[in-house]
Amino acid sequence: MKQKHSIRFAAKPLTTAILIALASPAAFAATPTITPSQVPGQGAITYNTYPSAPITVTAASPTAPITQQWNLSAATAQTQGAAVVIQWGGNSNPTLNANGTAGFNIGAQAGVEIHGSANVSYASVLNIDASGNPSFILGQLSAAGSVGAIFVANANGIVVGSSAVITTPGGLGLVNANLTGISSGAFAALQTSGRLPLDFQGVTGGVTIEPGADLSSIGTDGFLLVAGANNVNVGGAFVSSGGVTSYSIPNDTSVVVDGGVGGVFSAVPSSSMVVAKVTPQDSGPAQPLSALSAGNLTTFSYQDAPGTTVALNLGITTSPYSATNLSVLADGNINLASGGDLTQVANYSTFNWTGMLTNNGVMDYGDQTGSTLIPTTAYAEIYANGTIYANTTTAQYGGFDNAASGLVNAGFIYAYGSSFSNAGTLQMGDIGGHPYLNVYATQGNITLGGTVDVVAVPGYTGPTALGHLDLIAASTAGQSVTVNTTPLNMGTAGAGGYAKIDATNVTVDSSLTVSGGGDFYFYPYGVDNISAAPVSGSFVLASGATLSATNLYFGSSGAANAGPAYTSYQINGSMVATGTPSTPGEVLLGDYPVPIRGKASVFNVSGAGSITAGTLTFTNLLGSVNNITTGQILANGFQVNAPTGGEVNISVSADGSAPQGFNLKVNGNAAISSGDTNAVLTQTPAGNGTYAQYLMPANANSNLV
Repeated sequence: MKQKHSIRFAAKPLTTAILIALASPAAFAATPTITPSQVPGQGAITYNTYPSAPITVTAASPTAPITQQWNLSAATAQTQGAAVVIQWGGNSNPTLNANGTAGFNIGAQAGVEIHGSANVSYASVLNIDASGNPSFILGQLSAAGSVGAIFVANANGIVVGSSAVITTPGGLGLVNANLTGISSGAFAALQTSGRLPLDFQGVTGGVTIEPGADLSSIGTDGFLLVAGANNVNVGGAFVSSGGVTSYSIPNDTSVVVDGGVGGVFSAVPSSSMVVAKVTPQDSGPAQPLSALSAGNLTTFSYQDAPGTTVALNLGITTSPYSATNLSVLADGNINLASGGDLTQVANYSTFNWTGMLTNNGVMDYGDQTGSTLIPTTAYAEIYANGTIYANTTTAQYGGFDNAASGLVNAGFIYAYGSSFSNAGTLQMGDIGGHPYLNVYATQGNITLGGTVDVVAVPGYTGPTALGHLDLIAASTAGQSVTVNTTPLNMGTAGAGGYAKIDATNVTVDSSLTVSGGGDFYFYPYGVDNISAAPVSGSFVLASGATLSATNLYFGSSGAANAGPAYTSYQINGSMVATGTPSTPGEVLLGDYPVPIRGKASVFNVSGAGSITAGTLTFTNLLGSVNNITTGQILANGFQVNAPTGGEVNISVSADGSAPQGFNLKVNGNAAISSGDTNAVLTQTPAGNGTYAQYLMPANANSNLV
């Protein structure tokens, strides 16, 4: 027979429970043995004790459940306050199941029901496990009657087993956090504010909800808070009702998963749902919790748990999890499991992280019906927004990795973080306005691999293409951008797009086409100081790849910052400037003579590829233009193609300080100009204003072929 642990109480309404006095964290002990019939033991009410209302405990027997009754008058409840705190273990005079095993544990064949009286509703109950061991919920935990939210707090970890069934319509909090040292007076003030402080000083163990756990009865009017350090793993079961299979966490439940981010939790009702969130508050060194009070709750600096990983195993293809009200934070990494399926991510979902957000499943920003992934125009913002400080004064931005099995389905994708990589699929919906892909990397690199698809949304039959592509990795020197995906097409006839890359180093391994009158731009990185030493980088176009646009500009508005940038170009594929019917296409390498920003210069231009253009301009050329394979400066000319039926106008301004070789193999007709190159320098000799003095330039003995 399942044992039932019934706590009856009357208390003042409270929509959000507040934690106090978590036990001091201990080293993670060996996993204790939880018997099938085990229920919480050695408990004592540590807040709202109500001396005038005695508590009675009936001992357990094989045929009778543990019964704990707490009878209060409504008048007493109103004067004493709302929330109730029970500490299990670590009590000198336990009054609840005093002879049981210390801690908050529920065996696989046991049940615990916390029951409130009918005269007062929505009181919250906090259960603190102070045994020094993790808490295991393997059986049934439920709230009934007037009970609001149920919290289980353990600084040594919490495990919800695969056989667990939890029914808490007012909300559930699984909290592996440390609030030791908060005074009862501070708690009395805090409980009226509707906010819960989270601190992770010295916390161990983490929180795990194992696949198979049934949380389907948490309630859409409640919330789920999972907060812990080190590792936080959220799984669950699938339940059937009326022939419909759904994920065990209700779609409309407000879910907050906090992986070691110190701050303040709150859950407040909105017009249509409960909105739960954690506001990070960790921008300085951690303070002692004894200093926390109602007055500094939202300015207090809480301790993070760096390196925490949050693992989400939510939804499957045939039954995706609606992430309508999902908030995930991690002072570390977030991993979406392979086979996991999140839909409606765009509505109110937020992700904040300092490490890496890795998607191995589906992130659908539209509305997915079962296994049918519907193309959408919904906006995807994959954005580590900098509210996590990791106990510093500098915001921490995480990276994004769409792994080989990952799929992002959205209309527009905007990604901002430390780095970005795609080895899976980015699918964007088009209704004629043409979506865009914008990626900004603040510290690391951008790797655009895998597949980038633009597909028509239901009802649209016109052409599909990317509107524009921005790949920006120009925050620090040395950042790189690599493009190695399915051929990309920006713009369509009459609707030109553009493609722009900002970085120190660029590698284009796959074809990229800008149609409809759009251009391609490359802005090399330079430090933000026009007098600084130049930053050297590279641009590589791989063999077999074609880079095509109306015009192609490489550094044409200077470096990405004020300082100079020197770039070497290895062109093994084809660069094609298509132009317009009235204007030949232009390829420009280097900055204009009067730069808008820094001076973008060109080192060597080499490779076995070719450039096709009506106008080809080399400015600020410091090295050679050729295809050297023999070591000779004039050997193996670089290939240039004149447009069909026309000629190519070539201009070169050689500004090097050593002999330069300029050797072109021109297919078709060409006209060449030396641009601003000075073959001979002159100056007026000192003391003689009549005669000019002829000097050899710095790049004497250069050759043009």
